[in-house]
Amino acid sequence: MESPYGQGIAHDIVVEALTTSGYQVQFSQKPWARILKETNQGKNDIIIAIWKTEEREKMFMYTEPYMYSQMAVVSPKESNFNFQALDSFKEKRVALINGYAYAGNLLEYEEMEKVISIDLPNSIRLILTDRADALVTDEVVGEWTIKEMGVDRQLLHFSDVYLDSTPLYAAVRRSHPQAEQIVAALNAYFKTHAVDMLERLKKKYGLSNQQQEPE
Repeated sequence: MESPYGQGIAHDIVVEALTTSGYQVQFSQKPWARILKETNQGKNDIIIAIWKTEEREKMFMYTEPYMYSQMAVVSPKESNFNFQALDSFKEKRVALINGYAYAGNLLEYEEMEKVISIDLPNSIRLILTDRADALVTDEVVGEWTIKEMGVDRQLLHFSDVYLDSTPLYAAVRRSHPQAEQIVAALNAYFKTHAVDMLERLKKKYGLSNQQQEPE
């Protein structure tokens, strides 16, 4: 999945949509690059949280977006780093997860040092141990992952300015014989249930104070 919600908000929304539509679900969590590769190879059927790119659309059939990723910049609080725009990363070490399709032209910015990470928990450890200066993550994912890791939230600073706001989708591999039906079922559920369920899940995971997704 794109932003690693794990068995959290995105997981709960998409799995509920699938089971309500009559599908049986077996969920597994893996490094992102492996998810893309194995789903394209037919070893997995659905990616529950993914950003859309032209290249990926050749491999996957996308649902309509069911929530938005507010992409925040996270840094050690003691560093006093304050993200304002892309050039704030000049000469900074930025932890980037392997295989992610970061928006905001982040990957094309050449004035920063890219520190490749396998997943978000690893990126958080990198900035806490001074092996990276900052990371970029969905704000809700970041808050939830920090909580799950047992990291002191006071050690980290979330930027007031977002790098980007990106639609989040579920996707089915195009080679699946029921790809169109699955996407249609998910879209029908998202249209009628996603907004209310999202708010309930934010409260469930202690994230109800997060900023609302754009319409």
